[in-house]
Amino acid sequence: MKKYALVTGSSDRIGKSVALHLAKMGYSLLLHYNSNAGKALTVQKEIEALGQNATTVHINFLQDFAYDDLFAEWKEQGINLEVLVNCASDFRPSNFQDAGKELLEKEMKINFENAYLLTKAFARTFDKGCIINFIDTKANKNKTVHLDYLLSKKLLLDFTKIAAVELAPHFRVNGIAPGLILPPADKDEKYLLNLAQHIPLKTIGNVEQINKALEFIIQSYFFTGQILYIDGGEHLV
Repeated sequence: MKKYALVTGSSDRIGKSVALHLAKMGYSLLLHYNSNAGKALTVQKEIEALGQNATTVHINFLQDFAYDDLFAEWKEQGINLEVLVNCASDFRPSNFQDAGKELLEKEMKINFENAYLLTKAFARTFDKGCIINFIDTKANKNKTVHLDYLLSKKLLLDFTKIAAVELAPHFRVNGIAPGLILPPADKDEKYLLNLAQHIPLKTIGNVEQINKALEFIIQSYFFTGQILYIDGGEHLV
């Protein structure tokens, strides 16, 4: 029986890299995307070229969705879902001067609420599995120019630990907290290298480091409730 992994936000950046790495590990993929069907189809073709099955799944995280029905449908189709990777994220600047409500609701829905709902539906539908939540090294900080984003990631960090306790022993739940891995869309690597001068290792990471952490979590049966900081020590300062 083929083993499947669901990756949210899989059409670009870290989500795409994770999906491709899972395919190389022998998983067939359920590729969630929100707005860019073209990019999702490109990832699907790349995974199929690796010899694995891939299916795109369109869900707008700002709208309510019946996850239990979707997971039940997959199970009826014989899809053996083993891994859930909550990678979808929205990163917007905000502070205490903003009105707040609209952006807070958006950041909470995209960065926390849907990971929360997917985790619960996964655990209700399947007998066992591995859940990996993408957080952010900044979730350990209390000074930010991304207030609403930071709050959503702090909540996801705590939920990861709660879920690890509540869903054990049949489900393992862990987190990956990236640091300086990929520059924002409007920046380049030089931007990250400048920021790296303020962290202990004074260099930047890459998606290969993220994928190594992901693979370690999946293969480590005695590992749960942990956050792997792939950040050059940034969370320490």
